[in-house]
Amino acid sequence: METTLKTWKKNTLTLAALGAGLACTHAANAAEAFQLRYNIAGSLGGEMFGAPDRSGIAAGIAWTDILIDKITGDDGHPLTSTLPGATVALPAPTPTALYPTYGATTADVDSKGSQRQWNLALGYVTSDTYGGGRLAFGVSVPYATKKQTIDISAMPPQLQWNPAVPTATQTAVQGQFDTRFAGGLAAQSAASTGEVTAFGDADIQFGWLHADEQFRMLAGASLVLPTGQYHTGPAPNIGFGNFYTLRPSFQAAYLPTPDIAFSGKITVGLNTRNKDNQLHSGDWVGLEAAAGYKTAIGPIGLHSVWVQQTQADSNNSFGASKLMSTNVGAFLTTKVPVVDAILTLQYMATVDSRNARSGTYTQARMIKLF
Repeated sequence: METTLKTWKKNTLTLAALGAGLACTHAANAAEAFQLRYNIAGSLGGEMFGAPDRSGIAAGIAWTDILIDKITGDDGHPLTSTLPGATVALPAPTPTALYPTYGATTADVDSKGSQRQWNLALGYVTSDTYGGGRLAFGVSVPYATKKQTIDISAMPPQLQWNPAVPTATQTAVQGQFDTRFAGGLAAQSAASTGEVTAFGDADIQFGWLHADEQFRMLAGASLVLPTGQYHTGPAPNIGFGNFYTLRPSFQAAYLPTPDIAFSGKITVGLNTRNKDNQLHSGDWVGLEAAAGYKTAIGPIGLHSVWVQQTQADSNNSFGASKLMSTNVGAFLTTKVPVVDAILTLQYMATVDSRNARSGTYTQARMIKLF
């Protein structure tokens, strides 16, 4: 024992560096990095007032500005992560019975970011009808710049010692451990922070469209392909992951008068397992609602988006989390005479969320029929 204590006294500045196994937060994704393959900015706008008998080729372009001010945890508050306790291994010939231990601690995860995204879309609506409706086909490809800042912070846990270890040695090793602990969190924060510009995941769409003067409905599905930039590390990605998402959907609009419209949409998201990290993001359902009034310059209105995972994630280091996000906003749709196109401006803000990104979503989209 005396020889061991002398060894500690000579190496107090290196013990923690040699033996402290820090448990830092993992940046594995919950629900595709706390988001889903879903347009939180909303897809219902003044287009529900559009002429019901249009067919042919359609081209569209959309610009979306996303500002994220936090990621929320399962309680709706800013995200935290539990760092498990462990034992600090010390150099030989120290007996394992004298190794210090530390308990679990909670780290705060402060996340902020932005994403500026362009979407180019091309579609076609048949002139012939099938079962009283026209067939619609489309494809959309995004290109975006994403910035992400993650700050992980926690108080270093107190090491628990065998009373046989001298107080001076405990103090010196605790100081070295604290430095290493803070350094590990800072390194993880730095690895999770960054900026990337790249193409995102392509979206192929198919639907059946029925429309008359008072009722419009669209039943269909889309398949999201893992074509975007993506890697399994903690740095930001434009793509969501190496998996596919099938999204069956149904939307309908009712116009009680030519100047008033109500619309709703339901979408289901069915995800395959990510082949790169074996994470399966839980399946989800999304609901949208909108109400509009047709003014002299075009329709204005209010809309909302609610999305909820119906299935917990599996193989997720944050646990069996389920994403939920509630958002409300407003829209304006008008005609651009110079190019004979329809322009929709819309804004959406998160009012409640769980295991999700919370922020604001601003979008401008223009559609032209040929």
